[in-house]
Amino acid sequence: MRKLIILPCLLLILLMLTSCWNYREVNEMAIVIGAAIDKGKTEKYMLTVELLDVSGGQETKLSTRILSVEGETVFDAVRRFILLEGKRGYWGHIRILIISEEIARDDITGVLNFFRQDAETRGDLYVIVSKGYSAREIFNAGTLLGDVLSESLAESLENSIFLAEIPETRLYTISQDLKSNKTAPVLPAITLETIDDNTVPVFCGSAVFRKNRMIDYLDKEETKAMLFLKNEVKEGVLDVKTDTARISLEIKGNNTKIKVKPAGNQIIFDITVETRTVVDEVIGSAEFSELAVLNEIKRISEVQLKEKLWNIIEKARQLRADIFRFGQKLYENDPRKWNEIADDYDTVFANIQVNLNVKIEILNTSVIYKHLNEGE
Repeated sequence: MRKLIILPCLLLILLMLTSCWNYREVNEMAIVIGAAIDKGKTEKYMLTVELLDVSGGQETKLSTRILSVEGETVFDAVRRFILLEGKRGYWGHIRILIISEEIARDDITGVLNFFRQDAETRGDLYVIVSKGYSAREIFNAGTLLGDVLSESLAESLENSIFLAEIPETRLYTISQDLKSNKTAPVLPAITLETIDDNTVPVFCGSAVFRKNRMIDYLDKEETKAMLFLKNEVKEGVLDVKTDTARISLEIKGNNTKIKVKPAGNQIIFDITVETRTVVDEVIGSAEFSELAVLNEIKRISEVQLKEKLWNIIEKARQLRADIFRFGQKLYENDPRKWNEIADDYDTVFANIQVNLNVKIEILNTSVIYKHLNEGE
């Protein structure tokens, strides 16, 4: 009896493993690797896509094309795209989504809903806001990084850890932030610049949202300060200016600790930023083998970083946008206090008290500097 039951089950499993239920040939697909959304001229949305063309015999050749189409909804534009291409778009390889500033300032959720709910699109695609130019203009610009623009931009965001000037925000992150009332969403911003007579897309900081609407931009230095307070800085460079030199400190690690202390109607955040660095470049004169000079450079670097952190805290207060996830930290430490202020958190955040402590450690500096002097 047991064999009679197992045998049909095995046959059924073998039949299910013999083929793919939604198999499609590559030449039957229009592979979308990037998308840009603007407001349309005749319809509500204009969808611009970068398509990957695969051709060649023994050696595969890759090229891309840019196409634009309008629709009343994003999904409507996606379907109308068939009229231009003659094929359905395949969205399983999409890397980036660029949204125009005009749409971002109006309401970003209408665009994101399609990419969140569609079965083919990826939750780890990067979401970007175009600054000063339409999203379509960003896509139509050339790139110095390679022929595939979307892939180049995605790789730039993946490697942004070495600069700590761009937030690496993916679709699932912005989706979670938009559903939360404990933080203000932040997306990377991109614009166009002319480099060696070529107009190319470059990242230029970040875009700040209050709920589902963009309210302002942060430049690269402000974005770096924000990332310090969010404890998202792993590497990067600190530019330190003294009376006799300009010093580049390479960040070798950072740890930001936040303690929450509710005090009556006030909320106090004790923040300690501990950063380990090494000297990477010196323009001017600085004798690191002298302990007094080294301690003075350490003190100056701490003062300058602390000033940048204070500036971004003050700007966030003015915007009433918690871009640091302080609300999440308060909720984790004191859920009851959070529930008391949740409905009016934007106003509460504008009046929070912050105690800020910055510690910078400069590693192995005197040894390296002495070796350089010996080789002169």
